[in-house]
Amino acid sequence: MPESIATQSSNALQKIADAYEGSPLVRGLVQLLMSPVPYGIGSAIDAALTSKIENMREERLRVFFKELAAGTRDLSEDTIQQEDFLHAYFATLKAAVNTRQKEKIGLFARLLSNAARMEQTGSETYEEFLRILEDLSLRELHILSILKRLEDAHPNLPKVMRDGELAETDLQRANRFWDDFEKAVESEVDIHPDELRAILNRLNRTGLYESIVGTYFDYGGGKGKLTPLFEQFTTWLQLQEEQSHKPSSTFQTKEWLVKLQRLAEEVARKWDSDKSATETVAEMRR
Repeated sequence: MPESIATQSSNALQKIADAYEGSPLVRGLVQLLMSPVPYGIGSAIDAALTSKIENMREERLRVFFKELAAGTRDLSEDTIQQEDFLHAYFATLKAAVNTRQKEKIGLFARLLSNAARMEQTGSETYEEFLRILEDLSLRELHILSILKRLEDAHPNLPKVMRDGELAETDLQRANRFWDDFEKAVESEVDIHPDELRAILNRLNRTGLYESIVGTYFDYGGGKGKLTPLFEQFTTWLQLQEEQSHKPSSTFQTKEWLVKLQRLAEEVARKWDSDKSATETVAEMRR
């Protein structure tokens, strides 16, 4: 007699939980999913698609918990027992399981691993960043990272000159590197400058990017800048290089994407072997 959907899901989760015997916090989070409390990823589905969907779901959970286990240094037992964290956990997990790209699943795990910051910033900040991450495509995030790289390479000139006049406007600063920005986006993301303008306009919705507007001489629009919210967002996602656990101004997005993609591929490859879950995780930690 074939196993029920609930049984298959429970078995998959138990297998993942067993893999983290050496990480009690992560193991406890996995076991939470085996409780009867609904968390948004176990609704009834067509029985004919059960096997396919369960395999997809299990793979996404493996990627999520592997990345989470690598970044839980700031989480504690006290943290994961708090209502705000539990709400963030189930909401983030639902978003991760409903995400196809492994790279983005890893980002959801990174966001959750920083949930301890909610004690200082409040849960609303976390919820806002979760919504932004859900809304962003990896392509859009890559575009923003290129802009960050060029903004760092072309910092603002001194705000005020000796005569009290502003030394440089946001548009004047953007003009110094915008051609290079468009060329980099076309080279790295394969987006033509004509298409880029529409994408940047849509990115205003995230609050991470702000279009430069105004009646400047000979300015037809299409340029913009990153906002302070972008710095906070990337810090929560641990996308900036760290020194003594403090974010630096260097942003290595292309390298990060490659690293995260390789990690996801390694997880999938190792779990496809005939080794037990515990043996696999032990080997991957070496």
